[in-house]
Amino acid sequence: MSDQEKHSSDEWLQCTPPELREAAENTRDELLPTKSQKMYESTYDAFVKWKRAHKTKVTSESIVMAYFKELSEKYKSSTLWSMFSMLKATIKIKENTDIDQYHSLKAFMKKTSSGFVSKKSKVLSSENVEKFLTEAPDREYLATKVALIFGISGACRSNELVNIRLRDVKKEGNLLVVNLPDTKTKGPRTFVISEEFVKIVQQYTDLRPQNAMTDRFFVNYQKGKCTCQVIGIHKFSKMPKEIAGYLKLEDSASFTGHAFRRTSATLLADSGANITTLKRHGGWKSSNVAEGYIEESVKNKSKIGHIISTAVNFAPAEPSERNNDDPPSKREKIETITSEK
Repeated sequence: MSDQEKHSSDEWLQCTPPELREAAENTRDELLPTKSQKMYESTYDAFVKWKRAHKTKVTSESIVMAYFKELSEKYKSSTLWSMFSMLKATIKIKENTDIDQYHSLKAFMKKTSSGFVSKKSKVLSSENVEKFLTEAPDREYLATKVALIFGISGACRSNELVNIRLRDVKKEGNLLVVNLPDTKTKGPRTFVISEEFVKIVQQYTDLRPQNAMTDRFFVNYQKGKCTCQVIGIHKFSKMPKEIAGYLKLEDSASFTGHAFRRTSATLLADSGANITTLKRHGGWKSSNVAEGYIEESVKNKSKIGHIISTAVNFAPAEPSERNNDDPPSKREKIETITSEK
């Protein structure tokens, strides 16, 4: 927006009745994401406070550059990009300024992230999943097993598991159809739990207390019994670590709340699914984002190696077909060439 356009906008606001001006400001604030609005607001407030400390009210490229230069000395690249994203939204709404057009700033941001590798949650292999569902005692781990089944069947985030209601889970023949109405991308997703897993889920739902006052699907489970208390997001986030601990996997603390979602994407990719299927499964709009959830698994790399070796069409000769099991020496090669001449 040009200075002239901004001046006209400010002039228009000054001529607007106070009650309408307040309504307009409230509407602007509602444009921020509902769940993380406080975080967006606090990020913007910190920027305003910093400007005040440096005795300026201007938001220009040089000012924002100086701010992020200072932040880069305290925070890692991923945090800087998160703060940039939140500031971009709030400054655009509150000040009608688009910092996304600051090319020097974006070049600086990209430079700070050069060589940075984000730390991602580890994933469970198909063998890990099978072993846990088969061997872990139900008396202690039944709710965790059901969360694992839902998590990998639907590429679920922890908060999506929290928000599943009884009405969202329908039995159709030998299958369970689960609807996720409240997702991060605002679009509903539906997934199916196959009949191999339905028996475990049914075992859990049969233990649900009749007097439970909640319609949340996941309720607390202890010592073979369900209680009326619901399972919260923090407990779901710790479940992958709990599973890794039971299986005695290396660095179990690296199995975070995103492990179910990443495991689901990796298992689907390993099965040969294309990127379109993967994006639809997890509700991803970007191919790059979807691919970022796939772990570089040995199984996937093995498939690639097999494809390459098949393309080369290399078939090593059997030892019996050679005159000598050992490779010919340099002298033998020379003698052979000489004799052929």
